[in-house]
Amino acid sequence: MTQEDRDRIEKQGWTDEQLDLGGKPLFTRHGDGYQLAHRADGSCVFLEKNLCRIHAKYGEPAKPVACRMYPFAFVPLGDDVRVDVRFDCPATAKNLGRPITAHRADLQKLIKPALPEDAAALPAPPLYGRVHLSWSQLARITETFERVLLDVSLDITRRITACVNLAAVLRHPRIVKLTEEEFEEFLDDVAAEVQSTAAADTLRRKSPTGPEHIAFRQLAGLYGRYDRVGEKAHLTQRLSVSLAMLSGKGAVPAVRAGFPEVEFQAMERETGVPTPEAAQVLERYLHTHLSSMGFFGPAFYGRSYLDGISALLLTYPLICWYARAYAASEDLPAPTASCIERALMIVDHQHGASPLLDIPTERFRTNMLTERGALRTLVIWYGS
Repeated sequence: MTQEDRDRIEKQGWTDEQLDLGGKPLFTRHGDGYQLAHRADGSCVFLEKNLCRIHAKYGEPAKPVACRMYPFAFVPLGDDVRVDVRFDCPATAKNLGRPITAHRADLQKLIKPALPEDAAALPAPPLYGRVHLSWSQLARITETFERVLLDVSLDITRRITACVNLAAVLRHPRIVKLTEEEFEEFLDDVAAEVQSTAAADTLRRKSPTGPEHIAFRQLAGLYGRYDRVGEKAHLTQRLSVSLAMLSGKGAVPAVRAGFPEVEFQAMERETGVPTPEAAQVLERYLHTHLSSMGFFGPAFYGRSYLDGISALLLTYPLICWYARAYAASEDLPAPTASCIERALMIVDHQHGASPLLDIPTERFRTNMLTERGALRTLVIWYGS
């Protein structure tokens, strides 16, 4: 929340008694801005019966810009601006409400206050390492990933393995030397190749290695955390969760409130590829983030394009892992669309948002799990 947001709310004259602050400050520092106080259950102090008091009393324009935007996020791409959507919003996860196009007029009003003045001048992040392409070339690569992801002739797990292979092929240094025509031909050729390979893929399930399994469980535990600014850290409980995720034996720890009681063993069984209904939820989630191009660069810890796309593909086994927990708790043979919806709300709450995912140890862990062989293994193991 900006200083302007804070000043506007202070002028509205809300009292401690109205908001039941209990002596707590209404604003706390958060990075370069501020965050509003929250109740013990994590809800904003202005939320009453799922309605915003500021909105009810003063109208939507009186709310902080971040609140007016949620669950949307702007992604500046040179002269273009795209819109991403947060799937930790229940309505988004369940595909409720109006389509993005219906929000166009309201979102256009928010572009100026939400984005820095120099947003259009931001350079395109690297494809990987020191290899740079233009915004238009990165957009064209994104279209190629979309082509593969939306190929309904393949089941969703095979589509993701094809995307993993596509990301690996794009780490070729000669890509920067291609002419425009060669670049187009190259993308068409590699897309056709990875799709053909995926169609013939037997999806043989091979258990991740010991280190891969440990790293994945630890990362899953981190994605499951629900931290709030100003909340005291329960270090003993977090240590207990971390040790349990490290061992991978017995009961899966309650990584957050309301997490189902299941055994680790139930998370590893073969379930088959997701049903068409479950696949639709996964496809919508991945396609939304992919088409917005909000999975790399400033929107994702300053990572390169291919590091960002690999991290996005890693959410597939993470979501499947959490969905398996909900399915097992209900004695279901495989995750349903509802299980997937609950799982992606957990994963997307942290993805690209938690500062913990950007610390060196977590970068190392993510890099390890997004190596082509490891990522393919995880996608098949938890996606079939």
